Amino acid sequence: MPRPARGREPFDPGTALDGLPGIGPARSRALAEAGLATVLDLLLELPVRHEDRARFARVADLVAGGPPLTLFGTITAARLVRTRRRGFSIYEATLEDESGSVDLAFFSQPWLARWLTPGARAFVHGRAVWKRRLVLESPHVEAEPEDPDDAALSVGRVVPIYRSLPGLPPRLRRRLVARALTEAAPKLPDRLRPEDAAALDLPPLAEALREAHFPGIAGGPPDPRPFRERTSRHLRRLAFEELLELQTALARRRREREARPAPRIEADSSVRKALAAMLPFPLTASQKQAIREIGADLRSGHPMARLLQGDVGSGKTIVAVLTAVLAARRGFQTALLAPTTLLAEQHAETAHRLLSGSGVTPALLTGRVTGRPRAALLSALSEGEIGLLVGTHALLERPVAFRSLGLVVVDEQHRFGVAQRAALPARTSARREHPHVLVLSATPIPRSLALALHGDLDVSTLTEKPPGRTPVATAVVDEGRREEAYRSLAADVGAGGRAYVVVPLVEESETIEGRSVAAWTEEVARRLAGRRVGALHGKMRAEARETAMRRFAAGEIDVLVATTVVEVGIDVPEASFLLVENAERFGLAQLHQLRGRVGRGARASTCVLVAGSGASPEALSRLAVLAGTDDGFAVAEEDLRRRGPGEALGTRQSGLPGLRIADPIADRDLLERAKAFASALAARGAAAPFEERLILRPGDPR
Repeated sequence: MPRPARGREPFDPGTALDGLPGIGPARSRALAEAGLATVLDLLLELPVRHEDRARFARVADLVAGGPPLTLFGTITAARLVRTRRRGFSIYEATLEDESGSVDLAFFSQPWLARWLTPGARAFVHGRAVWKRRLVLESPHVEAEPEDPDDAALSVGRVVPIYRSLPGLPPRLRRRLVARALTEAAPKLPDRLRPEDAAALDLPPLAEALREAHFPGIAGGPPDPRPFRERTSRHLRRLAFEELLELQTALARRRREREARPAPRIEADSSVRKALAAMLPFPLTASQKQAIREIGADLRSGHPMARLLQGDVGSGKTIVAVLTAVLAARRGFQTALLAPTTLLAEQHAETAHRLLSGSGVTPALLTGRVTGRPRAALLSALSEGEIGLLVGTHALLERPVAFRSLGLVVVDEQHRFGVAQRAALPARTSARREHPHVLVLSATPIPRSLALALHGDLDVSTLTEKPPGRTPVATAVVDEGRREEAYRSLAADVGAGGRAYVVVPLVEESETIEGRSVAAWTEEVARRLAGRRVGALHGKMRAEARETAMRRFAAGEIDVLVATTVVEVGIDVPEASFLLVENAERFGLAQLHQLRGRVGRGARASTCVLVAGSGASPEALSRLAVLAGTDDGFAVAEEDLRRRGPGEALGTRQSGLPGLRIADPIADRDLLERAKAFASALAARGAAAPFEERLILRPGDPR
């Protein structure tokens, strides 16, 4: 490693970046907004890639469409080209080495004119394309360093390339990271004792960090590629640390929850008979098992925190309603929280139907309940006269207060913020007992990922579909068979069914290929003359959206042309045909959720996935997975295998912790080991060195 940068500031993991050499107040504020506030943040922000500047390519080695290469040469010409488009410019330059010259093109980067001028020597990394000549478009470019320390970090070695950050030039960042690796990384507590590391075949933490930033420093080969492979010992060490941090935090949450008191809710023979009498059909084996697991939680005296997951139509709502009845029979109220008004209304309708004659009074509270009806409902709720309250986020607002809230059911929990989910248990009386929480999810999650997503929750899984659900025949067709697909749709509607036509775009786009609701609604109406065709998309006002969905549910619309806004929240048993345009533009799990909109009644149902002309072979093979199975867990596993958990589920939407390095699917062996090791650490009282910094996002409740 090069000698540390000058400066007497302590370089500890917790040292603030403000005041370090080269970072003043303005720069530190910009970095803090980008998520970097301390030296530890610098260490944990790994390079997006590495450039091998020990072995430069030559201009003569460039091939159009070939792999990206790193060149070093002299700028022989440069000019800024302004365009008629406001704010858009092109900076053109020519790089020359001993083998030839190549043109460079930078879009909307006029500041390069300050230094990328004739005579400047620069590193350039990019992929060549053919535009009447070879061109490197928007390559990464960096000036040859003059400072010896900078040169030691930037030339003749494998060099880390980081995401661009405001006010932090690449050379300054490498200088700070190098110093942090020398001075701060060895001070990080390493929870793996030598014998633990040997058993797991993992290197020390400080060594793994050094290799992550500057491959070859730790004594390995100066080739950056092994680090990015999942088999790299150094990558696995950091992934293990991250998963261990996650499991440690989740285990602590579980301990804190289990230390709280909760109402004991038990069923006797009379309650069991009453519950059995309510059922419109026999429970499946997995529903019975889930009810047994929930019952054990309710009797424990500690707050239940259980995830009930199951495929679309697996019967989660009936399990939740039965649990609410059990709570009501023991004097406790239930709150059922849904993400949309329509879904809340559907849950309330189901509850009214199932609870008829049960003695349990259900009610619905949404933003539409106002004035005297709202005041009367809130009064009845606070007096304990309402046993089950169904609603949207309105349940989280004051002055909503329960007399004896014993159970909280959260449906489609990934659509609520963490703070929102934590707020509802507080909407109760002065009782010190913490209500039980049951979380419902219709997004099938393989067990390995459920450990990462919901490690502080117990998991129950519904694997069967109740009676009354019909299989959905799924076919993948190309655009040449579109006419045939719409004839089938017309025949189904003519026989009394209703249909969805799902398209990827709200409006036409010049840059994205795909059908839009705006244009395709008219096209569908033309193709299905005489049929009532409606439109639905996310840019409509909430009232207009709900009106369209209600009209479709009531049979006033035969065909609904929509975006994925229909993915959840519509339960129309008469809907029996789904046609998805440009199906290649959707993910597997998303298409499976869309498919769940049909097959909810007795009618035989069909799903047709129309692939666009530009669909790649990989996209077609992805669609073939759906044609081959209706098992949501199999679909989710395949989706995760192909795309990874972050992209497949959407980390912010799903609530997946902010994992930077680990992949719960590729690293599932490490996830299991981390869970066991976290328990061992808790037993011997070891703390987590990265706690609340590597894993938990701001606002994530303790």
